[in-house]
Formats: sequence, C-alpha cells, structure tokens
Amino acid sequence: MKIKVVIPLMAILTIIFISSLISCNIFTSVETTSKLTTVSNNESKDTTSKGQESKETDAITTIEVESTAEDSTLDQIKVTKPTPNQLIESPLTIEGEARGTWFFEATFPVKLLDTNGDVIATYFAQAQGEWMTEDFVPFKTQLIFEKPSTDTGILILEKDNPSGLPKNDARIEIPVRFSSQSEKIVEDTNPQKGEYFVNAILKSIDIKNNTITVEQLINEPNEKEIPPEVNLSDGCKIVKVILERPNEKETVTEITLDSIKLGSEIGIIFKSDNTARAIIYQEIIEK
Repeated sequence: MKIKVVIPLMAILTIIFISSLISCNIFTSVETTSKLTTVSNNESKDTTSKGQESKETDAITTIEVESTAEDSTLDQIKVTKPTPNQLIESPLTIEGEARGTWFFEATFPVKLLDTNGDVIATYFAQAQGEWMTEDFVPFKTQLIFEKPSTDTGILILEKDNPSGLPKNDARIEIPVRFSSQSEKIVEDTNPQKGEYFVNAILKSIDIKNNTITVEQLINEPNEKEIPPEVNLSDGCKIVKVILERPNEKETVTEITLDSIKLGSEIGIIFKSDNTARAIIYQEIIEK
C-alpha cells in the first residue's frame, strides 16, 4: 500500500516541475518579444525623427539660399524713389544708390513695363559721382512715358553687363501703380486769377536760364501781346496732348521741354506775373 501512494506523488511532483519549466520559457519568450518590439519602435521613431530633421534641414538650406541671393542684390543697389506700389505718373523720377560694380561707363539700364510685360519706357540711370569704386554711388534718372492700359506695372533696374555673360546679370524689380488717366496734369486757364492763354511758335530753348523764345500767333484782335522771350515759372508743366482722329481720343502726358521740336506750335498758360506755368504741345494723329 505504501508503494501505491509514493508513485502517484512522484508523478505529480514531476508534472509540477515540467510545468514550471514551460512557464518560465513562455515568459522569457514574451519578454524577449516585447523588448524586440520596443527596440523596433524606437528605431522607427529615430528613423522618422532623422527623416524629419533632414527635411527641415533641407528646407532651412533652401530658404537660406534664396535669402542670400536676394540679400546679395540688395547689397548692390538701393532705390529710394519710387517706393514699392507707389502711384506714379510721367515724368517719373528714379533715385537711389548702387555700388560702382553695378555701373558701366557711369550708367545702367532702366525699364518700365506694364502688367502684360510690354515695355512702356526705357532709359539709363546716371551716376552722380565717381563710379569706379566698390562703394555705393548715388544715381538718378527720369522716365517719360504714356499711361498704359493696365493699372499696374514693374520698374526694372538692371546691372550693366558688358560681358553678356548670364552669371553677371542682376536686376531689381519694383511694383508700381499708374495714375488714372482722368487726373488732370494741368489745370485750365483761370482768368479770375489773372491768367491768360497764348498760341505761339517755339523758336529756341534755354534750359540753363529756364526761358524760351517764341513767335506769337495772334488769333483775336484784342489778344494780349507777349514779348519774344518767355520766362518759365518754377514747376512749369510741359504737356503733350495726342489727339486721335476721327475718334477725338485725347491722351495727355508730361514730357520734357527739349522733346518739343523747334518750329512746333505750342500753347502757353501765363500767370498774372507773366511767367509761364504750362506749355502745351499738341500732336494730331489721323487713323
């Protein structure tokens, strides 16, 4: 009877021992799997993080490159007139300063474009000092133009590049707005202020002394007579009126005095002190 009792007990102890070993292996496997999963997740996060950092670094690099290129141009030329999105009209005064390397033979090209990219006016900016230097040199110019059909445009100041090599090209673009064509450049003659109007033939121009000589065209018996020499008042407006026929469409723009050919017929608005406040030149176009 004692033998029968001992044998089942040993079997039970053996079963318990084997079960314990199996249990330990299972836990170890689970723990290992858990650790591997955690490591894998961490590695994934590290890879993602590094990828994000790489993208951020690339973005920062791109911004820095673009900024450096813009700063490089701004370090070569600065425009004080006109300012971005300024309302402009003819004649447009352009002023600023640029490094001597921006010029060639003391000048560089300036262009005014409308929104469609059509060139409205082009001229050269002139250095106002010694240009053969790497320092900033003041410049100034004036553009005469007729108001385009678009309300906005672009003023372009280009680096003079006699080499023609693209790597030496540089430019700065300034957005501008054009004054409405309906705005009056010159007010009509006002007799109540003692003003009067005279037609004449332009004979000569003296820019230095701000005078012109004319031959008066008397159209009425009681018209006031003027001497051949006419003094121009400060701020005297020089206006060109283009009349298109048969539509009778008028385009009015400001021009420079020396752009009027000698022998042309002009109209003069005189102030009460007998100085001219406006000279009007008309051109008729038959279409």
